[in-house]
Amino acid sequence: MIEKEETRQFSPSVQRWIDNLSSPNPRQRSQAATELGKAHIVESVPYLIEALQEDVNTYVRSAAAESLGHLGEEEAVFPLMDALRDPSSFVRRAAAIALGQLQAKEAQVALLNALEDSNFYVRRAAINAIGKLGIRDLARVLLPLLRCDDGRIQRTTVTALRRLDALEAVPEFIDMLETHVEAPSPRELPIVKALVTALGELRALEAVPVLIRVLRGYVGARSLAATALGEIGDPRAGEALVEALADRSASLRLGALRSLGELEYLEAAPSVRAMLSDSDPRVRRACCVTLGQLGDQEAIPALMVMVMDDPSPLARPAAVEALAVVGDVSLLPQLLPLAEDTNAYLRAALAQALPQLANGTAEVRQVLESLTKDKVTHVAAAAQRSLKLLEEGRNASRPEGEAAPSEVEESEEGSRSWFHRLLGLSG
Repeated sequence: MIEKEETRQFSPSVQRWIDNLSSPNPRQRSQAATELGKAHIVESVPYLIEALQEDVNTYVRSAAAESLGHLGEEEAVFPLMDALRDPSSFVRRAAAIALGQLQAKEAQVALLNALEDSNFYVRRAAINAIGKLGIRDLARVLLPLLRCDDGRIQRTTVTALRRLDALEAVPEFIDMLETHVEAPSPRELPIVKALVTALGELRALEAVPVLIRVLRGYVGARSLAATALGEIGDPRAGEALVEALADRSASLRLGALRSLGELEYLEAAPSVRAMLSDSDPRVRRACCVTLGQLGDQEAIPALMVMVMDDPSPLARPAAVEALAVVGDVSLLPQLLPLAEDTNAYLRAALAQALPQLANGTAEVRQVLESLTKDKVTHVAAAAQRSLKLLEEGRNASRPEGEAAPSEVEESEEGSRSWFHRLLGLSG
């Protein structure tokens, strides 16, 4: 029992929750334990530990364990390890989940023992928690579970191995995915999704052929396959990703666009350019990003049309950002008046774009200085950052002891390449 002199001053609502942990009504105690975790009241940890260890009600102990996981305090680790031996499977499961959230490496032995728990849900929670511990060697313990008959255990194991960066699991993942692609079933979609995601995050080059097959034909997992192929970064996927741009599914088109940009698959530029008129504004925005990554200067006229006329308030700024990458100083006369545009996102995008398009002429600086006074905070902040970049670029490019050149005479190409280097873009 926590002594009164150890208690602290809490707000009235928090004090009410603390008091309710001692209520004769178990529902009130359970609710109080839950609310303390949701509100992230770290000072309540001793009270929750007491509830976990001493409350007679299963649901109260379970709620206390869940909240201790949310609160993330190390002092809860050993009480939660003890709770893995609780008579109630609800409490054991909640304790396993909490230990995973805490990434409690001290609990690895206790969680490994929980893999033998009599309750299916406790075993599954233990697998998930082990994956979150970050202990690479534990992958070998989980690998045999991929061959169990229960798809739910398989799926949880795939996710855990992915989190452990278990490259040794890749061949088995590929074999499993091949099996599912050969005989697709809606019931197996969750495990297929888990496998596709894992192979992408593990950058499994050898998985590219089967992922292309998923992209081309496994309904429900195609957009995930598109994303995975972009993460892996193999240009063999380029052709299939271009094909996916014609699909009716917006989520697939979006995934394919992002991956084509990540692959820098230049052959895709005409197809991506054609999609700037897509009916979905999310797709149009993604097209802008991809065209910037591809460095497609042929897209400049269409991007300028988007900047001026697109009905989406978020597509127009994306077009400005793309122009900052593929355009040049000749665009300034058309872009500078946008500093007066009513779209704050567009003004912020313009502020960020100007240093990439020009090297700080008096007119550019004047526009940026006016934008630093913008009533919208993120616009003003973007303009301030750009002015700082211009100043740093001018100072960095000036030899020691040499007077600053006039802004009009500064080399356009020199400034452009400096900013591209700064932003990690190709020149």
